[in-house]
Amino acid sequence: MFFRQLSVYRLESECPDFSTLNTALKEHPFSPTRPQQAESVGWQTAIGEQYVHETDGAARIVLQREERSVPSSVVRDMADQRLLARAGTTGEPSKAEKIAMRDAVLLELLPQAFPRQSNTQAIIDRKNQQVWFDTLTATKIERTSNQLREQIGQWRMVPFFGIQDISAHLASWLLGTPPTGFDIGEGAKLVDLREGGTVTVSKLALPDPHVVAHLHEGMKVDQLELIWREQIRFTLRADGGLAKIKPTELLDTDDSGEMIDDADQQLDADQRLMVGALRQLIQDLANVLKDNTAKQ
Repeated sequence: MFFRQLSVYRLESECPDFSTLNTALKEHPFSPTRPQQAESVGWQTAIGEQYVHETDGAARIVLQREERSVPSSVVRDMADQRLLARAGTTGEPSKAEKIAMRDAVLLELLPQAFPRQSNTQAIIDRKNQQVWFDTLTATKIERTSNQLREQIGQWRMVPFFGIQDISAHLASWLLGTPPTGFDIGEGAKLVDLREGGTVTVSKLALPDPHVVAHLHEGMKVDQLELIWREQIRFTLRADGGLAKIKPTELLDTDDSGEMIDDADQQLDADQRLMVGALRQLIQDLANVLKDNTAKQ
């Protein structure tokens, strides 16, 4: 269950009581779309029958979404054909008639559309007043935040690492020495803001002379693979997002060394491990990016 992507925010409103939060989310559970419903959004249980899964002062929640999607070109073509067939008797259709026809065609086709489901997990870290999302997609983060605001009222957050990009930090680490606790990985993405070009490298010992040359020519580091304390490999982006997160073998998956048969107990153990590791990783990143985290 280890998050593969991570967007970190600082919670500026009061952290909700987790028991109250569980009750609020339980009142708005996810249900599949009806035949003529384009979208359905609701909360999924996080563990067992609980909508909030708490470990060590951090609560995980899951927002589920299902959508039925019909290509707009299909709707437009079918609507245009029907309007054209009627044009001989009713004349040129008005804008309102075109919109009404497309809406009618969409409702007709929606039951035939295959429903697709996706979910967004978030962890509310009460200890550090942070919110972590397992996505880098702004629309998913906004959707989850809006749902929380609707269910519990007050909900305000800001990007934890600030709103300015951190490409200068990434470049200095790549050209010089990475901060204590971090090693440079084997991947990077450079961008040329003037001409729009990009250079992507992977499985390459860094800093590579060609990469260094591109940096001296004015390209910026947009993404850089890092290894944290030999325990987690990830790609840090210039916007502060973490991608391609992967624990190494040095991050033990079970401190006891024993197999856990119960699925909920295993999920609980996995979450404890992840929360503990990500808390420390985020703190270490905050320390080396303190110029950005201070600018809120």
